[in-house]
Amino acid sequence: MHILHVTSIYYPELQFGGPPQKIHSLGRELVKRGHDVLVVTTHSARPRERRSIKVNGVGVQYVPWIGRGTRQLTLAPLAVWDAVRWADVVHLFGLYNLLCPFAALCARRIGVPYLLEPLGMYVPRARSIRAKRLYHRIFTERMARGAARVIATSPAEAKELEGLIDKKRIVLRRNGIDLAPFEEMPDGTPFRVRYNMALDERVVLYIGRISPIKNLEQFVIAFHQASPRQTRLVLAGPALETDYDARVRALIRRLELDDRVLMPGPLYGRGKLEALAAADLFVLPSISESFGNAAAEAVAAGVPVLLTEGCGIAPLIHSRAGLAVPLNTGAIADGICTMLDDPARREELIRRRPEVLAELSWQEPIDQAERVYREVVGSVKRDA
Repeated sequence: MHILHVTSIYYPELQFGGPPQKIHSLGRELVKRGHDVLVVTTHSARPRERRSIKVNGVGVQYVPWIGRGTRQLTLAPLAVWDAVRWADVVHLFGLYNLLCPFAALCARRIGVPYLLEPLGMYVPRARSIRAKRLYHRIFTERMARGAARVIATSPAEAKELEGLIDKKRIVLRRNGIDLAPFEEMPDGTPFRVRYNMALDERVVLYIGRISPIKNLEQFVIAFHQASPRQTRLVLAGPALETDYDARVRALIRRLELDDRVLMPGPLYGRGKLEALAAADLFVLPSISESFGNAAAEAVAAGVPVLLTEGCGIAPLIHSRAGLAVPLNTGAIADGICTMLDDPARREELIRRRPEVLAELSWQEPIDQAERVYREVVGSVKRDA
């Protein structure tokens, strides 16, 4: 099949969180199965970027753009049109951009079936709620009406999407992760040495964007309330939203946690693996996650996980590889205490980690993606 993926953010722009890696991994695995995969995308830092490259066998077509945020307009509409005409099926990733709505319009005009994967963005949260609702009325509802399928990555997201379209067109397909990098974990000592941590100091780790949706202020307060002995909190990730980053840092100072909380910036590749190797507990405190690949990677690295119930992956992890708690400060604080200071309870909560690990590979999601693509190909009559 000729499969077109359309996304405004793509690998290796990992500062935008899990979606760029997830979309690339999906395409890479499809290529391994003999499909032709093309990604049409933009480059956030180079708006005039217009080139075609191959990344792990996946074709990538960058299109130039002008504007900002949802006002990001493509300057190469014919390139998008030609890519859609080439495709047997189009898969749109994410909302709050204008590239996906335009590709959906092209697909409807040409007669190519397309899928929409909102990436957990359908329910407005955290900020710009009125603007997001307006976007849904103008763009999301129309994209969904024309979509052959809408993809949810967790049961919770699937339930949310029932407010958008008939649930018969909603497909539940979880994310996967590449397990290979976690098969031989590095030593965590270099991470501790780099940041002047004692070798016997415990590490509570968060890896992800420094963003309101990640609920880091409540997490810092919960850590302060739990006050675990001889423990460092590490909040690692890119600070694209500088005002929120400043708020988190101000809170740390106000609570007098400067010597107990570290914000080292983004960690990728071996640096991320070393941080996971040093961690005693990984926490994903998000208000909402369509899935939560960071928690899945922590499981793969052998780190106990604490996460909030708003994370799509929570049912997969809870009482199997970690603990899921309600979204409030007290529950997160209690969870930190349980996972750090109650060894018997912690071991009970993570005893089924091997089962979870077996369920995290890309094998099943790719099988399902292929089936869905084949179902929708040919379902729409194409223009000549």
